[in-house]
Amino acid sequence: MAERKQPPILLLVLPVAVLGVVLGVQYFAPNQTQTDEPAVDGSTDQAETAPTRAGVDLPAAEARARLGSETTHQLEDDRLVASFTNLNTGLVSLRVKGDRYLDEEGKPFELVTTDKERYLPLRPNFTGIAIPPTVRWTVVEASKRKIHFRWSGDGVTIDRLWELAEPPYQFRSSVEVHNQQETPRQLGFSITSAHYVRREDEKGGFFGRPSPALSHGICQVADETIREDRDGLLSEDESRPMQPHTYGPGVEYVALSSVYFAIIAAPEGQTAERCDLLTTDRGGTPDDPDGSLFEAELASAPIEIGPGETATFRTLVYAGPKDFDALEEFGHRATNVIDLGWFSFIARGMSWLLRTIYDFIGNWGVAIILLTILVRVLLLPFVIPQFRNMAKQRALKPEIDKINELYKDDREKKGAAMMELWRKNKVNPLGGCLPVLLQMPIFFALYQTLSTSIELYHAPFVWWWADLSSPDPYYVLPVVLGALMFIQQKLTPIQMDQMQAKVMLYAMPLMMTFFMLLLPTGLCLYMVTSSAIGITQQRYMYWKMDKERLTVVSAIDGDEPEDHAAETETAAAPKRAKPRRKKRTRRGRA
Repeated sequence: MAERKQPPILLLVLPVAVLGVVLGVQYFAPNQTQTDEPAVDGSTDQAETAPTRAGVDLPAAEARARLGSETTHQLEDDRLVASFTNLNTGLVSLRVKGDRYLDEEGKPFELVTTDKERYLPLRPNFTGIAIPPTVRWTVVEASKRKIHFRWSGDGVTIDRLWELAEPPYQFRSSVEVHNQQETPRQLGFSITSAHYVRREDEKGGFFGRPSPALSHGICQVADETIREDRDGLLSEDESRPMQPHTYGPGVEYVALSSVYFAIIAAPEGQTAERCDLLTTDRGGTPDDPDGSLFEAELASAPIEIGPGETATFRTLVYAGPKDFDALEEFGHRATNVIDLGWFSFIARGMSWLLRTIYDFIGNWGVAIILLTILVRVLLLPFVIPQFRNMAKQRALKPEIDKINELYKDDREKKGAAMMELWRKNKVNPLGGCLPVLLQMPIFFALYQTLSTSIELYHAPFVWWWADLSSPDPYYVLPVVLGALMFIQQKLTPIQMDQMQAKVMLYAMPLMMTFFMLLLPTGLCLYMVTSSAIGITQQRYMYWKMDKERLTVVSAIDGDEPEDHAAETETAAAPKRAKPRRKKRTRRGRA
């Protein structure tokens, strides 16, 4: 199954909105002369509530302290603090250390969003062994780097060892099942995680980027990445019970992911037999649920263990920010959890360039500016023909004005005259479109890179720009971008009459300013830098072509060809006056 995902809404809305303004002007303008959430009991009924901690400000074990004999034990290093329960050896809390990962209350970011024991991340599941759901495992050993749980019953002894790994945000799970019976037994093992997200938190702005809480279940099967959001996992038939989406064999990992963070489970030594993804809505009504519960299961192939034999299941876990270098060190193609969109092959290069520049500069905002300059330089071979074509169209502006005036009441004749003008002067009115289309994949790739890059998460630039992943708090960059767009519109020839051109002149900058109000500061910084460079390049090309005299052939019968210089400051530059020759008096004559 191919990866299914929705493109960012801005990338769809922006071209449609621009096209709508253009068509509207053309045909309709007059001709001129995280908070408390409810809890779940585990069934799939829509009226049930969700398994979630209260604002994720307390460890899950504290919320269940009434159970008495439950205890939690921590693994801790300089990057994370992970707490595991003796109830089912699952993960009850995982906080990411570092100033960049503090939540709104100034506490380390919490990855665990459920507190019901049956929905705890990284809990083990067995087939062929009956383990009571409320049983407490014995803690054999506990330190900051290792926790050893043990349970005996139903003819087996199970040892589960959690151990921190050296690479960042990684730890290992080792489950050993010792058959104490005198007969063989069939055994199946899987590791399951769950993640709850409120529908209110998951919704993004209509014109803005997706919400950072937007969640997906992900399976990596060989070289194929299956990425499913809530809509992709919900059953279309509401009368049928929810069934998991199953993929495999050859599973590299299973993950639950938001925009910036992920919990990944991968089998060590070999691939898993299958992965299951499931989403159920919780609380509220079927049409308006309170939230959604994502579940992901990584299952090994069933095996048979003989009398006195031991079966071992090893799992490598990554839990933390979607840092490219850390994910690459984790292996298992885990970098694919970073959603880089349709043009991921370009976005990966952009992301690498951005990180490389940062390594030398030490400021992500400056790195974005330098990356933008580099991209604009690389695009020069495509941009120069576009500017040349625009300069030629500006030279035709006086003739276009004549046609608009002559055929202002006859749209058909005006269109025919325009086509004839372009044909005679060998100007393609769409000549600037191809370079723009060639640049669009790069823009989309940069958009996705800057919108999902964990490097920009809470990364400061200068002054009040303290978080490049959040919108500009004072809207300075969106307003500056609107002003630059206005200048670009003034420099760009528009094949419309005066009123239509005036509408476009003001509508486009206002639209772009509005779009950028809700987008990350890092993306706004890229757009402002790119627009400023584009204006500089455009004015330089106009100045250069102003020295080249262009012969304009009129499309109106009776007009003689005229020489025009490419214009720079106005749409129609005044003709240069020819100097008068001084009258010379011949000798001997008055």
